[in-house]
Amino acid sequence: MKQIRYYLLALLTVMMLVGCTEDNSMSEFKYPTEEQEGSVDEVLKALKAVPGIYNVQYAPEGVDIDEKNDDKKASSDGKNEAKCYSFSFEQPVDHHNPQLGTYFQRCWLKFKGVDKNVVVLTHGYALSNYLTDMAKQLDANELHIEHRYFGKSLPEPFEDLKMTYLDADQQARDIHNIVSALKQHFFKTGKWISTGTSKDGITTALQAYYSDMNGWKDFNVYVPFCAPFMTGTTYTDGTFSCNDTNASAYMREVCGNGYPAGSKEAIAYERLRKIPELICTNQYIREAAIRACYNVYPDEFARVLEQYNNKSALSTGDKTKDETAYAVHIYYSSLFNKFSNVAFYTWAGIVPDLTPLINNTATVEQWSFFMQFITWDDEKLGEYLEKINKPKKAPATTRADEGSTPINTELSEEQWAFLRFRRETPSAPYRIQAFKELGYAEDNYDFVNGTGFLTAAECERVNYQFTNQYLYSQSAKSGLYKQDRGQLMTNFRKWVETERTQPIIFVYAYNDPWTGAGIGDDTANNNPMIERVVDGTAIHNDYFLHRSFYTIESEKMIVSALNKFLGN
Repeated sequence: MKQIRYYLLALLTVMMLVGCTEDNSMSEFKYPTEEQEGSVDEVLKALKAVPGIYNVQYAPEGVDIDEKNDDKKASSDGKNEAKCYSFSFEQPVDHHNPQLGTYFQRCWLKFKGVDKNVVVLTHGYALSNYLTDMAKQLDANELHIEHRYFGKSLPEPFEDLKMTYLDADQQARDIHNIVSALKQHFFKTGKWISTGTSKDGITTALQAYYSDMNGWKDFNVYVPFCAPFMTGTTYTDGTFSCNDTNASAYMREVCGNGYPAGSKEAIAYERLRKIPELICTNQYIREAAIRACYNVYPDEFARVLEQYNNKSALSTGDKTKDETAYAVHIYYSSLFNKFSNVAFYTWAGIVPDLTPLINNTATVEQWSFFMQFITWDDEKLGEYLEKINKPKKAPATTRADEGSTPINTELSEEQWAFLRFRRETPSAPYRIQAFKELGYAEDNYDFVNGTGFLTAAECERVNYQFTNQYLYSQSAKSGLYKQDRGQLMTNFRKWVETERTQPIIFVYAYNDPWTGAGIGDDTANNNPMIERVVDGTAIHNDYFLHRSFYTIESEKMIVSALNKFLGN
């Protein structure tokens, strides 16, 4: 039965790979010897003496996890001789029932000095190798804490992983235990800052919430980047979801808007808003969009046709309408990823001219590019931009063992199957947590009500099968995963409006759709403990000291807010 349950969970989760911040590698740390140049490391010895800390390792090259982020790779600081350490911290499986036993949570520390400030990156996923600008700005130690149920931080055996103890409250208590131990036994001076981006940022903000609820005094300031907080929604069939449509509505109405008339951004914005309307009302563009979706996502397209052929409740009863509704879904999902992860000014100039398409006078090349563009996610768009903006160069040498899975004869075939599954779907626990309490972004189809071809309810009906709510519905009915009906996010938003003990700096990117589900100006204006910074050029990324992302003006605002709360 355990094996059956595992494969059902694996199959279910594999179906849910659509996403927010899908950049978390499952690769492991490299654990070198604890000897450095022949002498025992004194910091390593001190860390070993902290109650709850085990398996302390000196990591001279830092974390070598995500090869895509080599420019941010953690390493020693040369002259500053910053040292990197990994360790495990023993945590209760269930903080509310300690008798259930313990598990080990992975951490990584970039050490600068016991008397310096400490920046804690509250990962919402597995440990990855990016460093936060916050530690650079404050010349601080940097502590990374892996989220429970990711990487090796598993409260349950991986052969029977039900995610029973996966929730924000449990993770907040994990973080509190680690910080408390280090503050008492290792870092006894300096200030503590919590930060993270996207789901990491949600974890950061919720740490402030639970700290206030429980009277913890762990951090001096919290700085979540690009963190959304969903309000939940009720579907037309009466079911409720923790997800909401605010991010999607924000993308349609705000992302790309507000640029000078005649600018490439202003022209692109009008074209992007026009495309989904034309998919509904123009036969030539509709047929091209449907064909494009079939070419890129044939399996999903087949499911739409299956619903129609079976006269399912997930069909409008009209084959063309079903196909069109799905094409609109793909267009918006792809656009969401483009706006989230690629700076708008870099791709505004390539948004297709719609006039020849509308008139059906476009060339084969124009139709082909349109079909590609509407289905491109951020990765495909990035590949195209790199191709047209950079000179051709010789292909890079590929390692013979690149992408291979090491062989370990101590693991059973079933265990290896699970490990492969986890490596291929690193955000699987996030999907479950999003379903249970954090929510996710749902498409907003209101615009189609004025097209005379589709209604928002019809779009929702067809595309409901691709939502987290639908994919986990059977598990929810069986009691495996229960939703909190948006209670956590609702309570958090109310708390942010009125709390007066936790200083929080919310940082957002203007063209990031997730900003639509962020904390608004009204809250920041009415609460002296809340600061809000919105950058005009940034993407869904917290690399705020890098000029390719945040502007100098935004950097100054962030630093000013830090000084305000840290007393610098």
